[in-house]
Amino acid sequence: MAESTLPAARYAVPKLDDTLTREHLEAALRDEAVAAVEASWFARIAEIEGEPEAARAFRELAEQHQINAKGTLDLLLRAREPLTGRPVGATAANVAALTRFYSDDAESEAFRATTARREGFSDIGSWFESVGRLRAAHAGRLAALREGGE
Repeated sequence: MAESTLPAARYAVPKLDDTLTREHLEAALRDEAVAAVEASWFARIAEIEGEPEAARAFRELAEQHQINAKGTLDLLLRAREPLTGRPVGATAANVAALTRFYSDDAESEAFRATTARREGFSDIGSWFESVGRLRAAHAGRLAALREGGE
């Protein structure tokens, strides 16, 4: 096979790790994820208010944001998985990475709950505790996968 004469073909693709581009991709992923959830929520409000056209538009926006988020994540995975900072590997390694994330995040949610309560937001503290319990359950489920049984 003949070697390409295109200038770009002669150079290796740079590593994405520890670049400003990776940071921008991570910020874009967060923005797209938040926008998807928000647009979905707005669609529900529009449905409740009897605004089917607005609801449909919001649902379509939410879907587009999800597609954008998945595309951004695909690019980010060239460097590492954004939740844990670990390289993406085989399923067993990915299970281990998310198990650690959920375990660590459960502890973070407990801290957030304590802070919210201290600042007078007991309802938000309860929310953080609920999310923490859910994260701990996710960690347990993934740990069971690692041990070979679900």
